[in-house]
Amino acid sequence: MQLLIRLSMCSLLKKKTINVHIFLLSLLIFIVFISLMWADVQSLIAHDEGLYARRAKLISDSGDWLSPFASPHHKTVGSYWAIAISLKIFGISDWASRLPSIVAGYIATLLFYFTSLRYFKPLNSLVASLALIAMPIYFQSLRTAGPDMILIALIMAQVYFLTSAKDAPRRVFRWKIFGFGACVAMSFFVRSLVALIPLVSLFPLILALQYVRSIQFWIWAISGLFLGSIPLMFNLLSVFEDHGYSGLVSLVSFASRKADVTEWNLFSSLPFYFTRLVLLTFPAFVFLLPRMQSFGKRLFSDKACGLRIELNALTILFPLIYIILLSFIGTRHYHYLLPLVPLLALNIARMNLIFKRSAFRFETGFAGVMFVLYMLGACALYFKRDYLLDAAFYTGFFAIISSSILCFYAFYSRFFSRRKLSPFASIFAFLMAQYLTISALSASGIIWSTNKDLKALASSINSECKSGVYLYGLPSKDETILRFYLDNSYVLRSLGGLSAEYGRCLVAVESSKSQVLQDLSSHKISNFYFR
Repeated sequence: MQLLIRLSMCSLLKKKTINVHIFLLSLLIFIVFISLMWADVQSLIAHDEGLYARRAKLISDSGDWLSPFASPHHKTVGSYWAIAISLKIFGISDWASRLPSIVAGYIATLLFYFTSLRYFKPLNSLVASLALIAMPIYFQSLRTAGPDMILIALIMAQVYFLTSAKDAPRRVFRWKIFGFGACVAMSFFVRSLVALIPLVSLFPLILALQYVRSIQFWIWAISGLFLGSIPLMFNLLSVFEDHGYSGLVSLVSFASRKADVTEWNLFSSLPFYFTRLVLLTFPAFVFLLPRMQSFGKRLFSDKACGLRIELNALTILFPLIYIILLSFIGTRHYHYLLPLVPLLALNIARMNLIFKRSAFRFETGFAGVMFVLYMLGACALYFKRDYLLDAAFYTGFFAIISSSILCFYAFYSRFFSRRKLSPFASIFAFLMAQYLTISALSASGIIWSTNKDLKALASSINSECKSGVYLYGLPSKDETILRFYLDNSYVLRSLGGLSAEYGRCLVAVESSKSQVLQDLSSHKISNFYFR
């Protein structure tokens, strides 16, 4: 009887701990969402973010959700649907175009945490989740308009369904495997053929879970695949109806141009992706590098332990296969690394947080290095204060100072204080310092907000030119951003295409000013803007 009471108490405590962790993760994601509301210092980042937002705006305005483009498009429309729905509901704005990424990132983070609970204690799972949120590549994707974070949510859903179905009752097993198949189909709808790389990388996990020989697994996975493919099928049929075979060929040809599989790409891409992985997943490498040897031992030992085999398939084989496949691709973009980041971060949960405090000398020593870097960053920001809004400067400055204090305290308590911090407290301070800094700098527009001048120009034009505005000779980046922010814009490929409608304005590149003023002197242009 006493044993049952103890077990029930432990279960209640664990449930309460998990709820606290979920609340903390929810709060951190909510702060990211709130940071989008500071409209004066926020703007879409060119080029990709502006493109996705503008194309989603086209879908929302036209009402054509299956084949909205006048010519064959190289992506499936699922990559724009979530943004278009958000714009339809909340109107045209930065935060509305980024809202789907925030929601998807919240779901992905919770699924990551629950997946980690299968293999680790709640505290270890929390540390890994906090490290994931603090990674620059993950944090930036949380607040960026595009399909990347939606793809991550779908990948984490696939992982969660696969792992949690293993020991589930038969009925629950069927629905989870069905959900896995549906998420696979939706990932292709969102990211076209790019979704094939993470799917191939998941194959070792499917082998480790012993699903390959399970007829039930294939029946329900394929059933979910068919149901999840319905939007994709309607999209492809509509494209074929509008553009014929050229509409379908454009999807494949774009992917083949991106792939360009050669051995030379492997040698040139591996250094590119490795360096970006180290920089953009910081501070993961700080925690992982000292323990790489023990990870290798765990990969090749204890093969009788099913959970450990699953874990190695997720945390080692998935990132390894993914980055090798990615390195063969000719086109190199750092955001292609994003799908492997959560599963790489899962390795951080391997840390034994009940080690003696002396076991974390490297991490706490590195906190001292970060203290120096944060102080240098605060000094640099102080000297640039004249170029920033007062609120933006003070937000960023005090956030960096606070982060430096956290890192210094973690360093001081380890090497100079008699009363030392626990390993969890030191790591928590280190991670929160980074989260606080990048959160404040992005919220105040100091980083990742490079087109505030274009947004301000568009706002001025919208208030002065009610009849619309022509865009002529602008760089593609400027044209993309302005077409999203402007209420009524028309792109002119030549000045001869200008209509005689009165009241419209014209935005042109500065180098064409004399030609434009001369050629359009007789036209009824209400105002000229030159960049």
